[in-house]
Amino acid sequence: MRTPGSWSRAAWMAAAFCIMVWCGGCGGSSLDKMSSPLPDEDDEASSDSEKADGDEEGADGDEEPFSEEESPPDGDADGPEDAWAFDGPISQEMLENYLSRAVSHQFLYTDNDPALLEDDIRMFTDIGAKFIGRASIIWDTPNDIDAFFEQAAATAAQAHAADPTLLLQAGLFETVDTGVNDVPVPAWAFEAYGRTPEERNFRYDEMLYPDGRHVDFWREGASVPDITRPEMQLWIYYRARRYIDGGFEAIHFGVVEFMAETDPGLETYFDLFDRVRTYAREHARRHWVLCDAHHMVGVVKDGHTLFDFLSYPLRVEEVENEPYQGRLVAEGDDRIYGRTLGGVTPGGWTAERLPYLVEVDNWGSSGQGGQNIGGIWIWGWDEIGWFARLSEPERNQWLDYAWNWVRQTDAYGHFQFPTRRVLADPVGEAYWYYANRPSSSCGLGFNQEGAIKAIWESR
Repeated sequence: MRTPGSWSRAAWMAAAFCIMVWCGGCGGSSLDKMSSPLPDEDDEASSDSEKADGDEEGADGDEEPFSEEESPPDGDADGPEDAWAFDGPISQEMLENYLSRAVSHQFLYTDNDPALLEDDIRMFTDIGAKFIGRASIIWDTPNDIDAFFEQAAATAAQAHAADPTLLLQAGLFETVDTGVNDVPVPAWAFEAYGRTPEERNFRYDEMLYPDGRHVDFWREGASVPDITRPEMQLWIYYRARRYIDGGFEAIHFGVVEFMAETDPGLETYFDLFDRVRTYAREHARRHWVLCDAHHMVGVVKDGHTLFDFLSYPLRVEEVENEPYQGRLVAEGDDRIYGRTLGGVTPGGWTAERLPYLVEVDNWGSSGQGGQNIGGIWIWGWDEIGWFARLSEPERNQWLDYAWNWVRQTDAYGHFQFPTRRVLADPVGEAYWYYANRPSSSCGLGFNQEGAIKAIWESR
């Protein structure tokens, strides 16, 4: 079994806070539209807290690409429907195809806005996006979980009606809260684990670390759970299965090691993912589900990889003496470039190294935006907060730079374009970054969809 070394607290917090979600509509401007409170700035501050041709805006000429071994199959697919058709375990070429057309879209049906949802789907089909990351996520337990999953399924159906080859990803993260106490445990969840069904609700207290670590970590009544607790395994399996039933074909599992501090080999996750994949083989819309997490290298047991692919933040660095300019650097303790492990993948093919996505991440506010404070911050902002503050031409140019840099630096990496991310530090009236072009459906669009389409078409 191979796993990474210990992460710094800054690394943990950067990954962990990346999925805190706020809901303010595309035209919205008030904090009272948000579904969760903005993290306290003092709490955020205390967290301690890159394959082919490029152009002159490409990779740093002083850095050599990591990979000299045989490159993986070219994943830059165009046009033909069979480039996106699979049924059952996904091949390496097919996975590379999807990752090469990935966007991070947190999340579909933002602010329960049907017009914005229609505009999002229009944007996906127009630019050629195929992998829609974080299309639905669960952080806090929904007040009405049945209504939540019904809406998620309806949203997925609407997206698939426009393009049946879209692959939608859901997100399940390193948190649990007392809201689970109001959710009944269905008989099928017990039966999946060979247990006798009970007429009861989920039990929050039985999902926590027995020694009390990380209790109330996020807020009172919201903690980092312990994956080795059987109750937590039931809760994850329950939500994963409902997402699969709703038409989602990928699930991101957040910072898995935060929940596995007493299971360093992640043995519990191997068992859990096997159960989730067994269900997907029978019931998923194309009989497969992709499982990934925020992980720098991946996990390998007896030559087999736990994940189908990996995800990680870009880790943008300040350009010294050039205010607000950012660059990508491969070296460093908290970077994924050139590090992923290989093995026999869940799809049955052998990877020299596991492919991965890198994203323009969000994790909160330092309270020191505009300053070079070091650490994981880029000029005092998280990555999306910094990116959104660039001018429109600068944003377009930087997306082209990042896409080329990743392709040149590591043949196994794919840049996941941002199309929807929360802004912990609002930009004017915008509490979300939207790649959408400005319109009556998305009045605060930042207008990067044309640049993304042009970059993909240039390939």
